Amino acid sequence: MESVREEFRWFADWAAGTAPLYEVLASRTATDTQLLRIADESPDSQPAPNLLFAAAHYLLLDDSSHRLAEFYPTCVTDPRSPDREETFEAFRDFIMENESTVRTLIQSRRVQTNAVGRSALLFPAFKQLVENHAEQPVALVEIGSSAGLNLYWDKYQYQYNGYGTYGASHSPVQIESDVRGNTVPPFWRSEPEIAQRVGIDSNPLDVTDSTDAEWLRALVMPDQQWRVDRLDDAISLVRNEQPTIVEGNALDVLPEILADIPKEYDICVFSTLVLYQFETEQIASLRRLLNRASQERTVHWLSDVPTGEQTPPTYRSVSFDDEITTREIAEYKAHGEWIRWRD
Repeated sequence: MESVREEFRWFADWAAGTAPLYEVLASRTATDTQLLRIADESPDSQPAPNLLFAAAHYLLLDDSSHRLAEFYPTCVTDPRSPDREETFEAFRDFIMENESTVRTLIQSRRVQTNAVGRSALLFPAFKQLVENHAEQPVALVEIGSSAGLNLYWDKYQYQYNGYGTYGASHSPVQIESDVRGNTVPPFWRSEPEIAQRVGIDSNPLDVTDSTDAEWLRALVMPDQQWRVDRLDDAISLVRNEQPTIVEGNALDVLPEILADIPKEYDICVFSTLVLYQFETEQIASLRRLLNRASQERTVHWLSDVPTGEQTPPTYRSVSFDDEITTREIAEYKAHGEWIRWRD
């Protein structure tokens, strides 16, 4: 129970200044034993605050008649500002009224945010990889792909504040990101040549399924309506692409996926904010698996390894040539609001 309490305290600190509604709810939930018991039913490795808040949001998106909806910008046109006492009282009341359904959602669903804004990091990361290492068209394999939205990072348009607009010029998906620091990221000025795309997820979401699409919306913080709008645009685009998402544990299914990709393609396995759900030995096993695969073909690995502290995640590029080379290439905010490229 104490570990779940600490999760909510951490979440409240993390949400401070960017998600005022969840900051209030997380800080108060951390003091409520009954709510903590419900949240504690989240599966191992899944963040309890995200699941509890997403479950409530999911139900409110379906029926906004409860007074709690008055504080959710995604549910009403003129939302009220969150109040530490009244907002939490409404939240607690809503959870207890819907306790059975909330428990079911927490036990059965996963935190699969599929934050499209992270593609603002992937866009230059893949440019650097292809420019420096790839000699053939690239096949993308995403671990923890959720619904596969970030598999299509090359189909979106990007506005990097102070550095111009790049990407697919007529894309309905518009992503804005600040560039911090003095190093200019490498930007694509021509269309990337992506040969194949495959996602892997233990519980894949289907963008053509209305309940899965609604769960994706529920995972977005309700006071960030612009993220919901962008998510809807990405869902519409990817529905037409019909992504290939393989269900299973990455360590189990990845060998066959890699073997099925034609040899004339270079492979890049990537993920964003997924490895925090892996045990240390699982990450080591993944590295060994990719290294073995690289003995027969070109394989690259892009990933971040969050520290678990409230610091921006660092993105890494790993190449398997004569030896394993790891290079830290960027820092970024969790949903792609800004990136800081490294020299």
